[in-house]
Amino acid sequence: MKIEYLEIYTSAIKEQLNFYRDVLGFSITKNSENNFRFSAGFTEICFQFKKDAKPYHIAFHIPAHQEDLALNWLKERVVIEKNDTEEIIDFKNWKAKSVYFKDPDDNILELISRRDLYPSQKKYFNVNSILGVSEIGLAVEIIEPYYTYLHRQFGLGIYDGNLDRFCAIGDDEGLIIAVNRHNRDWFPTNQTAFAADFKINFTHHQGSEFSFTSKDV
Repeated sequence: MKIEYLEIYTSAIKEQLNFYRDVLGFSITKNSENNFRFSAGFTEICFQFKKDAKPYHIAFHIPAHQEDLALNWLKERVVIEKNDTEEIIDFKNWKAKSVYFKDPDDNILELISRRDLYPSQKKYFNVNSILGVSEIGLAVEIIEPYYTYLHRQFGLGIYDGNLDRFCAIGDDEGLIIAVNRHNRDWFPTNQTAFAADFKINFTHHQGSEFSFTSKDV
């Protein structure tokens, strides 16, 4: 599943614009009073103003084996969110390593380097090394109906987890991270997993195009 468009909400449109443009360095492609857009690799991201917006979890692909370079780049710009004392978190079962940080809305952001995706020989890291959205979090009351809908409508399967607390739905290229918001917080901050509306457009099954919003179920 390749996530080519992500639409999320913010109650602090100016602060978010300044962060993604001036701190991280993304080039803004559209900017108005109530929204702005930029491209993070193959994903177009749109922030829309909403007074009661809640925080999200969003992960971005980076090239394989570039987590150390990404960490050093991030340290010049943001505070790193650690797991105990670990700045780089090793997900051995996923063959991936990640670095976490936050934006002004308290969105938990992740740069994830997968061993089997996006090889690169480059010895440097910058904003253009961010290759696209890898994950979007979906905090719900009950996981099962959301998984059933995603499986029946789009053919998405369980990548990891189960239907009780945590269920990663999709594949290496793109995941919807469904959590039961009553008994699972967002890793690694233990921040409350709020229900937060979003929309994604993605390709799957040899390029077939699909759209999903968190209100579809």
